[in-house]
Amino acid sequence: MKTVRFISTQTISLELPLQVSQLPESGCEVQAAVMEGTVVAGGFFLAATVARQCIAVAVASTLGTGPNSVLARRSLGREGISVLLPETVGDIGIRIVTIDEKGVRTTITSPGVEAEPSPRDFTELTLRPDDRVLINLNDLVFPQLAQGLYSLVDSLPDQVHLVVNAGPRVGAVDLDVLVKVLRRADLLTLNRQQSEAIGSRLGRNPIVDTLRRYLQPNSYLVLRDGAQGAMIQENADSLPLVVPAFPGEVKDTTGMADAHTGVLVASLMHGKSLEEAAIRANAAATLVFSQYGHYKVPKAQQIDHFLASIDL
Repeated sequence: MKTVRFISTQTISLELPLQVSQLPESGCEVQAAVMEGTVVAGGFFLAATVARQCIAVAVASTLGTGPNSVLARRSLGREGISVLLPETVGDIGIRIVTIDEKGVRTTITSPGVEAEPSPRDFTELTLRPDDRVLINLNDLVFPQLAQGLYSLVDSLPDQVHLVVNAGPRVGAVDLDVLVKVLRRADLLTLNRQQSEAIGSRLGRNPIVDTLRRYLQPNSYLVLRDGAQGAMIQENADSLPLVVPAFPGEVKDTTGMADAHTGVLVASLMHGKSLEEAAIRANAAATLVFSQYGHYKVPKAQQIDHFLASIDL
């Protein structure tokens, strides 16, 4: 029997994190401190999180032949994550990230080969029943990548589960493509700001009702809301349930959303209920935002220990 896998199509890039007291006004300058040098980021965080929950993980994201891509492959290899797409000439891009005193991230992205895959690369993927394939809606803003990802979604076998994860640029995604991807999703996870960006384009009803119009009746819906926790809904007929967040001092939100999504999906793959998975995901998010730095991907044992110390 072949192992069920989590396959992430989220683009991988390098990131230079800078700590600032505040963002500069237009045309002005502020001093920044380099936090830890250039690091592998983007889809790496989420894939590594799932891998650290003892799930087989692969990435279907284009890497190149340059030094950035070499570094990405090394980081993926250390986590036991395989790369499914062939390499292409060139290199992955870089993101400049500022992190302010409240731990909030602001990002400038200069994409590379990760945004320009060959569309046939995705349709030639060999998928297995019960594989989980993740698409990040942020990646749909790149036309060539969006074409490849939509071809993948359109050709997914019924036995393969599609996880759709939103991102800060979801408001810029072509509306027709967005709707088609949502209609195939088995799980949609997003935060309040992202849900409002989608909702403003799809309708004026309460956000859950609006999203449900475009999701399959049995799709899981997870709406993250910071300190309020996460609202979950198992299907169109079930009542939404709020899973409270765990308290903690917010130091750095880097990787918080990826940790939440990664642990959520991994927990579901381990047979947990949606509520149990959301509890573990909330715990993972707290562990991440309570620390500074990038490489703070939580392991399953750390989450177990954290939950054991909390009076649930």
